[in-house]
Amino acid sequence: WYQTKVFYISVVALLVTLIYVYIKIRERKLTQEKKILEKIVEERTQEIVQQKEEIIASITYAKGLQDAILPPLPKFKKILPQSFILYKPKDIVSGDFYWFAEKNGVKIFAVVDCTGHGVPGAFMSMIGHNLLNQIVLEKGIVDPAEILNNLHKGIQEALRQGKNEIKTNDGMDVSLITLNDAEKWIKWAGANRPLVVVDANGELTKYDGNKFPVGGAQLETERVFTT
Repeated sequence: WYQTKVFYISVVALLVTLIYVYIKIRERKLTQEKKILEKIVEERTQEIVQQKEEIIASITYAKGLQDAILPPLPKFKKILPQSFILYKPKDIVSGDFYWFAEKNGVKIFAVVDCTGHGVPGAFMSMIGHNLLNQIVLEKGIVDPAEILNNLHKGIQEALRQGKNEIKTNDGMDVSLITLNDAEKWIKWAGANRPLVVVDANGELTKYDGNKFPVGGAQLETERVFTT
């Protein structure tokens, strides 16, 4: 009986059926796995989107805090009617900031470029802003070079630089001007930043500052800025 055509046809039909059933089972399994993977991807995507929204919301909130410490433009306009501010951060929060204070009849302006962008730069800007307030408003230092000298030491102390504790080389480039209307003088000091003077005829004169930043892990015995 196993040599009959009916047997051969039955065996072939059985093999074809088994192969068909196997393929269908495999397809169903793959389809189920695909659906599971799609669900996992969708869940992960939603998590990433939610995390991104939370991060952006947090950074945007931080921008409000950073903006709050920046001197308002009307204050500048009141003190110097022809002044202007060009401030265009690369990210939501910025490592660049400007600063202003008055002490003992002296007006002090600073433009500061911190290392890093975004959140790291914003942290540095908060440190710089607070140190400048301490140096000028609390200690009463108004000489530009002395302000930068103290700012340099303050950053190194705040970040524990040069003590082999934390490896950080963060610092700031600064251009700082002091102005005394009563005594008719202007003084300036720069850390890796120049001063450009525009005279009445529109001619430009560039003054280079000291060729090193404030802060950083350099271990020289003393870094002295020049007024």
